[in-house]
This record gives sequence, C-alpha cells and structure tokens, in this order.
Amino acid sequence: MGLNKSRRNILTLTATLLCSLLMLNATASPSEPQSRTRRRTVVANDFPGADLGAKINAAGRELGASPGEVLVKNGGIISTQVIVNFGHTLRFLPGTYTLNTQLLWEGAFLLKSGTTVVGSGWDTVIVEPAKTGWTVFQSFNDIRSRPAHSGADSDISVSNLQIKGANPGVEGGVRQTVSLGNCQRCLVENLWLNGTGVIGVQAGGNSLKGNHAADVAIRKNLFTRVASQAVAVVNGRDVKIDGNTFEASGRCCLQGMTAIDLEPNEPSDIIRNIEITNNRIDSSNSSFLHGNAILVQNSVRTKQFGPVLVKNNTVIGGGLVPNSAGNVATGIYVAGFTEDVDVIDNVVSRVAHSGIRLENTTRNRVSGNRVVSAGTGGILAFEVTDTTDSEIFDNVVIVDPNSPLGNEVIQEAGKSARNNYARNSGSKGVLSHTTTRIRP
Repeated sequence: MGLNKSRRNILTLTATLLCSLLMLNATASPSEPQSRTRRRTVVANDFPGADLGAKINAAGRELGASPGEVLVKNGGIISTQVIVNFGHTLRFLPGTYTLNTQLLWEGAFLLKSGTTVVGSGWDTVIVEPAKTGWTVFQSFNDIRSRPAHSGADSDISVSNLQIKGANPGVEGGVRQTVSLGNCQRCLVENLWLNGTGVIGVQAGGNSLKGNHAADVAIRKNLFTRVASQAVAVVNGRDVKIDGNTFEASGRCCLQGMTAIDLEPNEPSDIIRNIEITNNRIDSSNSSFLHGNAILVQNSVRTKQFGPVLVKNNTVIGGGLVPNSAGNVATGIYVAGFTEDVDVIDNVVSRVAHSGIRLENTTRNRVSGNRVVSAGTGGILAFEVTDTTDSEIFDNVVIVDPNSPLGNEVIQEAGKSARNNYARNSGSKGVLSHTTTRIRP
C-alpha cells in the first residue's frame, strides 16, 4: 500500500513539472496572434509638427493601422484638426489644451469608429475655439459623409475631461460641442461642459441614408451655463441619459434653452426606447428665465416614436423663497404628437410655469411625481391639454409656504379625453382635477 502511494506522488510531481514547463514555454514564446494585438503607446509631444494638433496626427500615423494609444501631455495650442483613426485611444494628461482650429462646420477632433478619447479628469481642460466654430468632438462620418450628418460611426467613447467655453458668441440649435451623429454603441461620460456656446451633447444625425443613433449612453456629466440644449436626441434608439447634473443653465439671454430635449427633425427620424433617469437640473443660479428642464416633443409627427421614460429626475427652478418664480419655465413638458411617455417619480420645484405639462399627446403614464410651488401668472401647476388615453395618478401638487407663488391645481383642458385620474393629492388631501372644455 505504501509503494502505491509513493508511485502516485511521483506521478503527481511529474505532471506538475510538465505543466510548469509548458507555461514557461508559452510565456517565453508568445503566439503570433498575441503579438499582433499588442497595443503601443506613443507620446505626441515627441513628434515633429507646427502645433500640438499636427504632433498628435503624426503620432497617429506612427501607430498606423495597429491598435494603440497616443498620449498628450503638458497642454498647448491645437490649430491643426485632429483625426483619430480606428483602434486608437487619444489620452490627455492634465493641462490646458486650447483650440485654435477655426472650423465653422467641422469639429476640432474627428473620431472614426472604434476610437476613444479620455482625459485624466476635469484638470484636463480643452478650451473651445475662441473665434470661429464651437464643435470640439465630432464623429468622422457625421460631417464627412455626403450629405452631411447622414453617415454612421460606431464604438466611440469620450470621457473624463472638461470642455471650457471661450467663444463669446452663442448659437441656438445647429452645432454641438460633442456631436455623435448617428453613432452606435457610443459613450459620453464624466465630461464637464463649462460655459460652452452651442448644444452640448447630441445623439442623432439625419435619416437620409436610413441611419440613426443607437445604444448611446450619456451619463455622469456636468453641464454648467451651456447656451443651448445641454443634451439633445434628434434621431435615436436605445439612448440612456442618466445621472447627469445641469447647473445655471443658459448664457444670457438666449431664450429657449432646454436642459434635456428629445426632438426629431424629420418625419423619417426615430425616437425609440429613450430613458431620461436620475438627472439633477438646478437652475437656481441661472441668470434669466431660460425655458424648460425636460422637453419631449414630436412636432414633425414621426411615426417611430416611443416609448420614452422620464424617471427619478430632480428639477429645481429656484430657491423656495418669497417673491420668486424661478428660472425654469416648465419643468417636464411632453408635447407635440408624442405618445407612450412615462413620467414617473420625478420632483419639480419652484418653476415659473407648469411643473408638469402634457399637451397634444396620448397614451402616457404620469405617476408618483411631486410638484412644489409651480404655476404663476395664470399658468397652472399641472396642465393636461389636448391629451388622450393617459393615466395620471399618485402625484402630489403642493405650494411650500416659504415660496407661496404657485397653485395646487391639476387641470384638464381643450380636447382631452379618456384620461384616468386617481389618488392625486395637495396640501389638504385628495386633489381632484378641474376640467375646461373647448366647445365645438
């Protein structure tokens, strides 16, 4: 019996040694496929070029078609447009990188599919062009396709840096600081857009070639004093706008600024499976009454609309103080031939007009929301106009005594029909809706 045990021990030891030798051999002689996928890192500052942009492009050419990383450090002037090629990561170390590209219609950085731009945090500062143009990051095929904004890219990520405004001019709704276009599987995360002059981040180009944005995440970003819509979706599916913070919205006095805007531009565009969740919109420090907090609209009547989820967001138009109506017009506004929108568990306080307004929309579910001190100047706190087949229940509409401007009213008006109301409440208990009909 002892001999058999010794033999087993010898066999076990032999097998262990053979496995160790095989592992050592594999480590010493990597296979050809492994060597082909090894990523290189090149430092842009070490390459020749008239400015930092030219150096970045030279470093990218050195990587060629191989995956790799271009590292940029110490800040500097970028006058040459940068094109980031497939499989490349453009990594910025701390510093101030000032754009002087002066491109009216194109971004300072064009990002091809399969690219990543990442900073070291908000101490990586990219300053928007001070004279001509505002677009900083743009997907390559968004602008280089013909017609423009009809192409599509995929797998683009921009994260972990600050983009600072410098152009004294503003533009209402044409260009974007981060222009994803019809990007698929794309991410914008942990950016700080600080006083920029155009739309902040937009998903969706046009639908002329049948393309649309898809599987896009815009999350955990900070938007302060952004002049136009901070986040916009115009043609997209499966887009998540989650956990962002919007502060002091607008740059005086560009009217119509909206923090989050869903708005198709053409009947062939789509707005499908959009989620607006866990965002905080605080306009207490805005310098003027700037528009809406969250706007969901479909004025072009695209048939590919919904569902849309607006959930767990906080909207603060101003402080709960006397003699103040706040700096947001309408908190959550669902309008213009929309359908299948769920507005759930949001908090809206101290906005000048309605906290929640449904207008010309159908098949919505509005529940668990809290509206505080909304409605002034003859506008009611919660308005349901020309709306049909919707469920409105378990909402609270109150006026805080510290901010008495406002009312506790849910009103159904116009051609509204077949809406159900249940368990809505005010400061004195059950809150029944009022009805105002338009005579035929």
